[in-house]
Amino acid sequence: MRHGTWLCLLLAGCIGSPLSRAERERLDAFDFYWQALANAYPLFGHQQVPWHELRLRYRAAVPYAQRPHEFYHLLVGMFSELGDVHVAFEAPRERWRDGDLLPTSLLDVPGFRLMPIEGRLHVVGWPPGGAPQPPAGLPEAACHPELWRVEGSPVVVSLVADLLRGPPDSPVELQLRWRDGSLTRQVLRRPGTTSTVRPGTSPLGHLDAPRRSWRQQPDRRFGWIEIHGFGDELPIAEIVAAVTAAQAKGGLVLDLRRNLGGRWTVTRDLVEHFLPEPIELVFVQPEVDSSFAGLVTFEVFASSTWLPRPPMFDRPLVVLTSSLTASMAEHAARLLQRHAGAIVVGERTVGAEAGIREFVGPDGGRLQFGAQRIVDRTGVGLQTEGVVPDVAVRLTLADVEALGPDAAVRDWEERLAAAAEAALAARQRR
Repeated sequence: MRHGTWLCLLLAGCIGSPLSRAERERLDAFDFYWQALANAYPLFGHQQVPWHELRLRYRAAVPYAQRPHEFYHLLVGMFSELGDVHVAFEAPRERWRDGDLLPTSLLDVPGFRLMPIEGRLHVVGWPPGGAPQPPAGLPEAACHPELWRVEGSPVVVSLVADLLRGPPDSPVELQLRWRDGSLTRQVLRRPGTTSTVRPGTSPLGHLDAPRRSWRQQPDRRFGWIEIHGFGDELPIAEIVAAVTAAQAKGGLVLDLRRNLGGRWTVTRDLVEHFLPEPIELVFVQPEVDSSFAGLVTFEVFASSTWLPRPPMFDRPLVVLTSSLTASMAEHAARLLQRHAGAIVVGERTVGAEAGIREFVGPDGGRLQFGAQRIVDRTGVGLQTEGVVPDVAVRLTLADVEALGPDAAVRDWEERLAAAAEAALAARQRR
């Protein structure tokens, strides 16, 4: 047989049937989200992510993702390769429906529990009979492994919930990383029906934000205000009134530990009440050829000036942070630390500096990611570095192993409160 004939037969065997409408729609959605990141994500060079190679690998599997969860696991798996908690995705609930079945989640399995410890998710609770066997040689207390991969995809706090969601009673493959660095595999099953769902479950564990956007702790020695997000719903006027009232207590604790960020303008409207002088933040513009017929070239420079705003808070200030404090909450902590004399107490923050943009795909999904870097006038930003606390008070894996998850969190809360009150009292004595 001639070589040309063999080649034709080989090609005929490799080329499948024409794509169905559903397959084409999935590819269109995939291409939209990939291109949105290719066009606007500013950190590829910083993170050394081979985005074009990832497109080839994940896109090749899209036509074979026949069930909704298979497609969304592919999509979220690709996003997870960025390793960026600033990237978040939400598909419409109806898109997850598989015939008459709604998905369930491993987070709904009684006994299964995740907990962020030092910025990484750990499994601190297992369903009856579902706990893995730790590697030989580890002490008995080393029973809280890091959740390393789900269904083969890297674990990112902002994306992992979608990987844990799928058809009722379906298996979920987990890869676990133990204290000694070894990896093991464990398979659990999602709940059989939605009737077993535990409302309010979250991979954020003790750092999950309450439904209320903010709250006070009136029984504290000093003023104490928790802000759980800088969204449009945040009642700035009420918070400013509470901040002003804290003047009479001689100091304020501003708790941003459960704050994942939010709107630029909302954050500015609060932070300006603490600033003694104007400060300027600089937007890093994407590299775009702005020439006209090769004759005129111009560059665009943009900044935002934050100005002192009455009523001014001029008493000692402590800002509490955690390993999940992110985005605009980090900018708030950094500005208050550098320009308002705040003492930052807690853990180093995420390091997610860029301003958020949202893209709505053809399937109705919403992809959010940091699309514009923000630095100060020295060119220094927060990406990957985060805000370093003045007084480190951490919740460590050793704490959780020694005390258990709930007792370790209570102990952390007490240590934070003691450190915050000691810092404020020391400032008052000056």
